[in-house]
Amino acid sequence: MGKGYHSRSPEEFRDYLKQINDKHKKTRWRQIVLFIDLVLVVLIFYIGFKALNPGSFQNSTKSDKQVVDGYPTYLSLSREEDPTYQGYFLFIENHTKFETKVPFATWKSEFRIKTKNGILCFSEPIEWEERTIPSEANGFLYHSVSKERWKSLVPDCRKEIFNEEASIFRSKFRSLDLGFYAQVVIHTNDRSYTFQIKQKPYK
Repeated sequence: MGKGYHSRSPEEFRDYLKQINDKHKKTRWRQIVLFIDLVLVVLIFYIGFKALNPGSFQNSTKSDKQVVDGYPTYLSLSREEDPTYQGYFLFIENHTKFETKVPFATWKSEFRIKTKNGILCFSEPIEWEERTIPSEANGFLYHSVSKERWKSLVPDCRKEIFNEEASIFRSKFRSLDLGFYAQVVIHTNDRSYTFQIKQKPYK
């Protein structure tokens, strides 16, 4: 025989089998410890990356800034919790030496909801309340939308807005991809500007 069992004694044979089982147990424990170490390393990396990049795992509440008729402008999501309405602020920066009234008479504004695949689910015109922005100051226009109107949309749109397929069995990483796009479109004499925010589904 090679490196296997050589003794003919039953007691020694049992001892030999016990030694083999002990070796297998030690190997399994080593594998378990290595797996736990790997999980801890990944968890530490995730926490560190999230701390250094706070916006990587959540949707931004602001759109990109664009210059509309000479005024830097961006859309911001209202963080006020309301079960029936969602508010949106259109912030406008006035860096001139004169006060200005917004919206301008040439503006035609529209609010839209789109799916992540670009399907238009909801659209309505916006009638802004006129506001005055002092010189060298920031101002805003406000628009709110009824969530109840979104609940009457077709199922393909509604399920992305309200997370109707939520379940405890769904992967956490899969849920990171869920969401819809809120847009405010401003049409001026020269061109159209689209301000967009990706929102998480409502629960």
